[in-house]
Amino acid sequence: MERTRLELLFDQELLQNAEQARTLCGSPVTRFVRSVQSAGGVAAVRERCRRNRPSDAFDSLAQAGRLDLSAEASAVKGKFGTLFTDEEVNACLALLLEAGYFQKAGR
Repeated sequence: MERTRLELLFDQELLQNAEQARTLCGSPVTRFVRSVQSAGGVAAVRERCRRNRPSDAFDSLAQAGRLDLSAEASAVKGKFGTLFTDEEVNACLALLLEAGYFQKAGR
């Protein structure tokens, strides 16, 4: 199935963030990047939500204070809201809240 322009923008953001995470935090993102490249970012995030698991680099990004680079932070952005169900967004939001992202980031 061909991806929409919005899905491609989401993929692009995820891949750019993954590269920054690897560079800044030494975060292991290889598996996630392969998943985004092969199935697309939406499918990769949905699979994480279905399994109730954070993205590969989530913990190291939380420790580095850079959860803004996480797939979960991208998924909850309003501009990508139509790509996910409410349950998927809520799952990502719950992980971010539990990690204190919104208090630390001042968002």
